Amino acid sequence: MADEVDLAARIDELSARVRELEAVRELTKLRNAFHHCLNSRDWQGLGALFTKDAHLDYGSFGDARGRAAIQEYYSALLPKMVELQGASEVALRNFNQVHQVEVEGDDRASGACFFVEHVRFDRADLVHQSVGRFSDTYVFEDGRWLFERVELEHYWVVPQNKEWRWPW
Repeated sequence: MADEVDLAARIDELSARVRELEAVRELTKLRNAFHHCLNSRDWQGLGALFTKDAHLDYGSFGDARGRAAIQEYYSALLPKMVELQGASEVALRNFNQVHQVEVEGDDRASGACFFVEHVRFDRADLVHQSVGRFSDTYVFEDGRWLFERVELEHYWVVPQNKEWRWPW
């Protein structure tokens, strides 16, 4: 009889581990979808990755609250960058590097994602590289994981042109 109890406990333990691994996999897909939408300028798709009342915090670059406001934030971001730099066009590619996730029960999780971003304006002297981290809070809602909060921390934003040189 003791073996049956141990077997049932072991099945429960393994089931919990499988649920956690499935959550981590889905959260990694969510983070990858974020970068894909950002790079392809799919603002509607990007907004759909957030909860209805999510919070986006880009520090000195601004913030937005709510799915609709987040979608509007991203749709206005690149035109603002172009205007600020006195350019006509911008190409942006954001690459996620490492995604760390901590599952907190069945419906909450937190994570961090490091990134490298290349921004090239249509002026040859305007190429920037930024490196930083996204800190995320996730919730499981309506059968899927969504961003509840995304916070951006830039480690550095540097021009990458003929005047700028690496020190090594």
